[in-house]
Amino acid sequence: MLRCPRCGQEAARRSPRAGVWEHVVSVLYLYPFRCQLCSTRFRSFQRRRYTRRSQDRREYDRLAVRVPVTIVSGAERAEGETADLSLTGCSVRTAATFAAGSTVQLRLRLGQSGDVSVESAVVRTQRDGGLGLQFEKITATDHDRLSRYLGRFLRPSGTSRRRSAFPRPEVVLAAAIGVIVILMMLMLIGHVGGPPLR
Repeated sequence: MLRCPRCGQEAARRSPRAGVWEHVVSVLYLYPFRCQLCSTRFRSFQRRRYTRRSQDRREYDRLAVRVPVTIVSGAERAEGETADLSLTGCSVRTAATFAAGSTVQLRLRLGQSGDVSVESAVVRTQRDGGLGLQFEKITATDHDRLSRYLGRFLRPSGTSRRRSAFPRPEVVLAAAIGVIVILMMLMLIGHVGGPPLR
């Protein structure tokens, strides 16, 4: 199982590669991941190659969680319900309309977990009956409360439970380097010795 090095939870999702270095080391099965609970980004060796996800570039899982939500923008106030929710955004079912790009405030009512206030969220998409929102500003306390709440719905992440028939990539790489070093040493010893004495 893939465990976050910071919080120790098994709640990581494959993250898009950033920069040339991450593309190069992915050849050796070293991939970036993002913890869904504490937001830590880290790299980990994996036994399988990941294919590019063309559709979903999100770093956080959107979980099908329904909670009541209040949306406020200036004097406008609307009620709705989340269709999905993550640490960085949500989709809301609501009759209200807010223009794409506008900024709103949210109050998520998480039942026994308490309320979470999102001080600033940007409307990314607006369609009939719903909004797509990206959280821009949320206090550390509310972020932690939302993280704990979502942690109840996340499946443990990581590699397959079944053991691979192939050795780990880092073991193969270390073995290949070892063989090359031994061969070079043998060749060097052969050249240093010079011609045999008569």
